[in-house]
Amino acid sequence: VIDLEMASGGNEEGEEIFVSDNSQDTHHFNSLVGHIENIILSDEFVSLRENFMKQYCHLFSDEEENKLEYTDIYNRYTSLIEGYIEKELSARERDFKMSAFLHELSQRHSLDGEVFDLLLTFTDFVAFKNAMLETKE
Repeated sequence: VIDLEMASGGNEEGEEIFVSDNSQDTHHFNSLVGHIENIILSDEFVSLRENFMKQYCHLFSDEEENKLEYTDIYNRYTSLIEGYIEKELSARERDFKMSAFLHELSQRHSLDGEVFDLLLTFTDFVAFKNAMLETKE
């Protein structure tokens, strides 16, 4: 997998110029993302996450002010999901540390896709709340 980022280079014709980063760090990051993708697409993970969301989504409302109980639910969610992904990644990748991966993830600015949307739900409360509200609908 090659990490492509659009580079802005004063191109007057509006052409897109792509820069490829083939560094070992990028290769390792992309390998981890591939593992995470396999994990979150597994039946076991989908069931785990859906059951959690369905269990608590009725408590969420689309109001600007957040209830105190949301924090507890969010903490349970991040612990459950992060713990599951970390356990599965540790089985696939020696010396894996979730905290180091999340730090690296936060340093990358142009990440799109379902994997990153899901990861965002345990690093961003607003994304989590939106996922809960979508489940509620």
